[in-house]
Amino acid sequence: VSRVLNNSGSVKEETRERVLQAIKELNYHPSHAARMLAGQKTETISVVMPLLDDGFYVQVLRGIDHVATQEKQQLLISFYHSDADLAEILESISAEGLADAIIVSNHTSLQPGKIRELTGDDLPIVLIAQEHGDIRAIDSILIDNFRGACRAVEHLLEPQPQSLLLLTGPEYISDSRERLDGAKQAIEAASCKPEVTILTGNFYQEDGRRVFAEHIKTRGTFPDAVFAFNDAMAFGVLDVLRDASRRVPEDVQIIGFDGTVMAESYGLSSVSVPMRKIGEEAVRLAVERIRNKDAQPVTMTLETRLIARKTTQIGRAHV
Repeated sequence: VSRVLNNSGSVKEETRERVLQAIKELNYHPSHAARMLAGQKTETISVVMPLLDDGFYVQVLRGIDHVATQEKQQLLISFYHSDADLAEILESISAEGLADAIIVSNHTSLQPGKIRELTGDDLPIVLIAQEHGDIRAIDSILIDNFRGACRAVEHLLEPQPQSLLLLTGPEYISDSRERLDGAKQAIEAASCKPEVTILTGNFYQEDGRRVFAEHIKTRGTFPDAVFAFNDAMAFGVLDVLRDASRRVPEDVQIIGFDGTVMAESYGLSSVSVPMRKIGEEAVRLAVERIRNKDAQPVTMTLETRLIARKTTQIGRAHV
């Protein structure tokens, strides 16, 4: 079929006529895979993300779309719910030749080496929030989680609370590990020494609500301050505080991470992440990697900043 569509040789006339008749009857249109078989680019970048949350990935996608339009690239967007889903999607994109590059926000335990194994030897890949591991044709877009978390905890500790709760994400996600490291450094360096509790969530609002509610039910008391490792889980904590008639920030201070539109709308203090810029730079790296697969792996780290709002007691200005 590929040879007939591209008018190449080595096709008997009888076979050509049968193929053309089948194309007409089936109303067949050449796919991206067919174009790849003809040795052409698809001019498509695949974007693979977990299920959309309260706003982080929406903003990242807006940045991706903005630069993809400038670069005249089409987007093929897929969502996954598990390690197995992600593995299947990556294999399919590569095997069927659906894209010239893949942008992956990996919310699973799959490591870069396994991702490369699933996609073949040299399909360009840009990882969001995951180190590339110096693997061929893989680049990374990272954010300064460590400094952002450190500043968030410093801010929470200024009123010298007696207790501090850290609500982390899964340990296998590098964002969560880096934020925990930054939080621990701020705690160690602080003059006050609050009682610290660490709980593990999964970066979703319902999960933040459940984990925090279970902790309060078991413990019987509320912490003075909470650092949730993303805004979605922070809103889950706020749900529990509201239901328990706890005042924020008078009874409990809380800070999130990401700086989503919802955080701004509801006055949640948060560590702001340049979400659109993540998407924009991911596409730029993908396009550059399509042009030069043999270049050295690139790591780009974007800065974060604390924005103090009404859920914390100290300050109202951007920090």
